[in-house]
Amino acid sequence: MTKLERVRAALAGAPVDRPPYGFWTHLPGIDLDPPRLAEVTAAFAARHDLDFVKSMSNGLYCVEDWGCVCDYSEIERGGVARVTVPAIREVADWAKLTEVDVEHGAFGRELSHFAQLVQRVGPGMPVLATVFSPLTIAGKLSNGLHREHLASAPGALLQGLETITRVTIRFAEAALARGCAGVFFAIQEASFELMDEAAYRRFGEPYDRRVLEAAAAAGGWFNAVHMHGDAVMFDLLRDYPVTALNWHVGETPPAIADYRASGGRRAVVGGLQRGHITNRNLEAIRADVERAVAETGGRGLLLAPACVIRHPVDDQTLQHTAAMIRGLAKNR
Repeated sequence: MTKLERVRAALAGAPVDRPPYGFWTHLPGIDLDPPRLAEVTAAFAARHDLDFVKSMSNGLYCVEDWGCVCDYSEIERGGVARVTVPAIREVADWAKLTEVDVEHGAFGRELSHFAQLVQRVGPGMPVLATVFSPLTIAGKLSNGLHREHLASAPGALLQGLETITRVTIRFAEAALARGCAGVFFAIQEASFELMDEAAYRRFGEPYDRRVLEAAAAAGGWFNAVHMHGDAVMFDLLRDYPVTALNWHVGETPPAIADYRASGGRRAVVGGLQRGHITNRNLEAIRADVERAVAETGGRGLLLAPACVIRHPVDDQTLQHTAAMIRGLAKNR
């Protein structure tokens, strides 16, 4: 099978010669330079013979154009990016958010990266554009102050979310227009550790669905929702209008087998615990692969990490993992 045939078949739950797979990590510094980012990502995909590519965007591109000051210095040491000066400091700031032009600034930088990446990998390899959910963006814009505002000033937050959603929709549509196969829709707020389900249904779900419906209408055929963190609201997110689900399989419920037993039929992008990759634990990686294949029967499965593999990633471990997955074809 070609890579494209394998991915499309897996998303449809049809037979495949082996599960398709993808890896992603951070590329600090490089991820602020569109041509270089496209070049390095394409080389990464070729080196590991990936079946699909998730863009390795930095995690804060979505807030720079609204005035956030960001610090990326810790990524190179295995840390995360931080907003040092948030755009939202008080309730009144939500109304001040403008509908920024996604063709310019940091959003434009990402769109340039997507276009160049699609061109470099060619039409035979699907590319997913990393797009953050509106409430996730609100959290980054405010350094978490949004959770206080949803209780104390819900109308103000909802006004801000309207602006963020309209911009996010235009960004997703522009990414698809540049040849991306779909969006990797990152949701970092739908966790019971952060808020209750009623709050997410009001401040998260309606805006998520608007973005995802727009992405599908714009031609996205490989749209995946990423449920970030522990205690995720899986039963709420599992029915989103996407073709695939990605969550921290093995680290937080449910197991893939439990999802399938409950009647869930969407394709699963995941199964690999990133900690096992970071720790170079080859036996644990093998166990992850074997478990995911067993729990799906090898159908509707695209093997991948639950989340971004922390930098620096060990290239030999990824090579070993890729060879292990490719070897599954010989055992069928």
